[in-house]
Amino acid sequence: MCWNPLSVVVCSVVFCALLDFAPSGVLADVTVKANYDYGENYRVGQYKTKLLLHCSIEGNQDSIKYIWKWFKGDQEISSDDDTPHHVEVKENELVVNRFVESDAGPYTCKLLNSNNNQVLGSKSFNVILKPYVKLPKTATYIEGEKMELECIVFGKPTPEVSWRFENNTLFPSEHIKFLANKRNISNAILVLDPITMKDRGNFYCTGKNSVFLDPVVSDPSYVRIKDKMAALWPFLGICAEVIILCLIIFIYEKKRNKAEFEESDTDQGPETNNANDHSGGDVRHRK
Repeated sequence: MCWNPLSVVVCSVVFCALLDFAPSGVLADVTVKANYDYGENYRVGQYKTKLLLHCSIEGNQDSIKYIWKWFKGDQEISSDDDTPHHVEVKENELVVNRFVESDAGPYTCKLLNSNNNQVLGSKSFNVILKPYVKLPKTATYIEGEKMELECIVFGKPTPEVSWRFENNTLFPSEHIKFLANKRNISNAILVLDPITMKDRGNFYCTGKNSVFLDPVVSDPSYVRIKDKMAALWPFLGICAEVIILCLIIFIYEKKRNKAEFEESDTDQGPETNNANDHSGGDVRHRK
């Protein structure tokens, strides 16, 4: 067989191509697995806590040279992004250090041939944010005023919010209303108009979404109701103290003046009589 230079070049190219794609045949027995929480691809993150996405290989890994890449949607993620401390990529792991709503969404880990970047396997994550609900520990209102109590809500998908007073679920009525907050989450604000003494107690808000069906209940918020005259009592108390003080001063001054007057009369009486007696004696003596 006669080999010319062109034949040698063509054979060399074909041989190199076969070498590059040879590992893909070996990887037919390799499976990529992911740390799902439930379902086929769900991973649940909690508000402002660390979230770990992990992929691994099962199967024959001999003679495999591979690399891992992570994507959110179609955008590749790396630790060289603008916020390296928020998201970290560690080969087959992706760490979100403080998980918030904007971090929820579709993620993908891809296993690639390091020689030619051929995708050897991948796993997709549907990352959701578990509902997070929070109320102020205490709140104080005056009887007869309108109460607006807001439940701080986060979650992806957007949670549905419901309310409870002590052990009773609240429903809309003439006295009870629900409003959306600035982020347009329905029922996030509870309105009682007017508020009465019967409304004093513990309120709870609950959040659940279409994926994470287990309801998440907030810590209680204790609502105090003050009497409508409560603001007037301190003023009346001060006025009463001033009046009592003035009366005490007036009575004291009156008694003191009376005592001084009586004392002056007592001091002047005997001296005046003695003086009169002596003057009378002198007059008789002269006669």
